[in-house]
Amino acid sequence: MYSSLLLLFIGISVIFLLFQYLLPGPEVNYTVLLFGNTLLFIIGILSVKMHVRALKHKSVQGFLQLVYGSFMMKFFILAMVAFTYIFINKKSINKPGLFGCLGLYILYAFLEVRTVMKMSKNKNA
Repeated sequence: MYSSLLLLFIGISVIFLLFQYLLPGPEVNYTVLLFGNTLLFIIGILSVKMHVRALKHKSVQGFLQLVYGSFMMKFFILAMVAFTYIFINKKSINKPGLFGCLGLYILYAFLEVRTVMKMSKNKNA
């Protein structure tokens, strides 16, 4: 069920670790990218769990509460972490790292939706 998220997490982590040693430089802070990847993986797992619970819910209201709750959880946690990073590193914000995390967010969001859609099709079949 979570194998695609796990494969993405491991693959991206390995790539970042290799790039950290093969392409050292001040342009990209790979620590920011690795932390972002780990955080997005954990939030992705929690989000998929909430969506699976939503698919099993009997009422429409319960379904919507879990789906919107998943979105709100992701939004507030990621906003809090981003603002904390920006507040702590006012002068030395690594913009390539932040934009890289944005790209990772898009990848994880796509994979989450794809995973939940597969589960939904299997439930209805």
